[in-house]
Amino acid sequence: RCWLYKRAVCNSGLMLQASSFACKVSLVVGITLLLHATVCAIQHREYLKAVEQPFTFPPLEIAGQCLVALVLGGWGVVGLQANFVPIRTTTHLAKQTIDSLDPPDFIHLNTRSLR
Repeated sequence: RCWLYKRAVCNSGLMLQASSFACKVSLVVGITLLLHATVCAIQHREYLKAVEQPFTFPPLEIAGQCLVALVLGGWGVVGLQANFVPIRTTTHLAKQTIDSLDPPDFIHLNTRSLR
């Protein structure tokens, strides 16, 4: 039974490394695909200027590349996110008093001298 447990733990670590690698590859492919779509859009605009046609919207191939790049890049970023560290506010809140939490409605600063 212990041998099976150790093997399962090792396999889960291997799966974690494989998914991390897949996320890195997905992120790189998404960024590369987005750069390629940008170059294609620039070339399309230059072509339209050369044939003197107005630019109405990008071709469907470029829009599709952008959507695929967005999905791949988003999946890569979400897969590579690190463990979040909790925000510890208890020490800061312990130093505050009730007066600092509930300020008065009107504060007189005595900016003029009395006659």
